[in-house]
Amino acid sequence: MTQARAPQWLLVTLVTVFVGTSPVAGQQEIFAQGNQFYQAEDYAAAIEAYESVRAGGFESTDLHYNLGNAYFKTGEIGRSILNWERALRLSPGNADASANLALAISLSADDIEPLPRFWLFSAASWWVDLLPRPILVISVLSAWLALTGGILIRVLSRVPGLRRSGGLAIATGSVLMVVLGSNLALREFGVGQAERGVILAEAVWVRSAPTDDDDLTVFEVHEGTRVRIDQRTEQWAEIVLDDGKVGWVPVGAMEVI
Repeated sequence: MTQARAPQWLLVTLVTVFVGTSPVAGQQEIFAQGNQFYQAEDYAAAIEAYESVRAGGFESTDLHYNLGNAYFKTGEIGRSILNWERALRLSPGNADASANLALAISLSADDIEPLPRFWLFSAASWWVDLLPRPILVISVLSAWLALTGGILIRVLSRVPGLRRSGGLAIATGSVLMVVLGSNLALREFGVGQAERGVILAEAVWVRSAPTDDDDLTVFEVHEGTRVRIDQRTEQWAEIVLDDGKVGWVPVGAMEVI
């Protein structure tokens, strides 16, 4: 289990250009306090600090990563898995979060063998998760700046060399906006992506219908099990396990990644 690390506030830094620096500075200070509590092995205080940062509307790979670490230290396997999954949602290639997640899953009660995945779905997931979200956002912003800058040069400049450079910037920016912008849109709006969650209750009965009728119990899942959420009512959610099992659980038994 690796130690708490300093945050990568790439997206927040971009936001501060428009909204100011004081809220960000305050959240960074709370995050730093959380790291200090973690180093002092006061994991409950570290969790409180990290969750306060998240409640303030800020998130980063390191925030969720450190939250996962702190929850793991307190024995809360479900919440550690939840937060490492959230870290990987922002930075799919994060090796530390992947390693810690694999360890936590191996310690969870349910041993679920995933079904083989259709290659087209695997390829789509690879494409969507190709770049960490902060880098993707910065790349899309850079492409937009290149595109708009090229347009301004073409419109305002009378120098042939500059106009050619402007045309190249327009072409490059347009291609990158289409390629990277579509990736970002898919990730941000979740187009074609199933909603997923993690069971946080110690154990919960899964039923064949959204009801408390014990006669409709089909199997049991435990803390830390990852599920796909197909549909939900106000009190119940229909879940699908990685091995294909389907059933209904109370909404309060899990949390969405």
